[in-house]
Amino acid sequence: MEEKSKLIHATELFADLSATLIMSGANTNRALRNVKRISEHFNYTCHIFHSYSGVALTVQDKNTKEKYTEFVNIPVHGINFNAVSDISILSWEVIDNDLSLEDIQERLIEIKAKPHYKKYVTWFFVSLAGAALCRIFDGDVLQFFVVFLATFLGLYGRSIFMKRSFNVYICWLAGAFTSVSVVSIFKLFFPEMSSAFATCVLWMIPGVPLINGLIDVLSGHLVSGFAKYVHAMMLIFMIAVGYFLSLTIFGNGIF
Repeated sequence: MEEKSKLIHATELFADLSATLIMSGANTNRALRNVKRISEHFNYTCHIFHSYSGVALTVQDKNTKEKYTEFVNIPVHGINFNAVSDISILSWEVIDNDLSLEDIQERLIEIKAKPHYKKYVTWFFVSLAGAALCRIFDGDVLQFFVVFLATFLGLYGRSIFMKRSFNVYICWLAGAFTSVSVVSIFKLFFPEMSSAFATCVLWMIPGVPLINGLIDVLSGHLVSGFAKYVHAMMLIFMIAVGYFLSLTIFGNGIF
């Protein structure tokens, strides 16, 4: 019975680790490597299936041949590379320092509890990056500041919808609509805004799901890979819808 309880505890912990990695922006291959590295240390065989919305995991004790299966739902996909890095480091520490399952669970709780960067600091630097891209696209100083403002307000607008638990695609539409509308308003007074229009929504491009989707497909994880691609394409489509609605309402052309 003790071995059975340990197996159940290990399975639940491995499933939590795997789900945390996927939720934090890790690709499927990385999640598999980290979890299997830990499971091998405890003399378990681990079989994992990743879909976009969950992780199904079966762990078998190599000695007793007993198995236990756990499914963990993944409600949201975010970006937290600090958590991904910390779990990767933890997987090697398990081997080097012979950590117990309880030690791993405590460390995982600490990793999950680590604070993110402050919201407005993140928004400031994302807005600065968008404005810098505008300058690279031959935008003048005015367009630099317009894109900075458009990006910052777009982030703020999207956050309002996210706080109210709107569908993620509606949140993306709202963010794109807000950013393009800011540029459209400035275009009423300053005709030359072509570079600003071209770069004001670049902050919304879903790079992580696109890259992870490609890695997953190339690695043979077709279900999770294509699901990430479809999700990314939907986000891009909603950006386009928000862009179109703003230009239609304000009656502006890009050129």
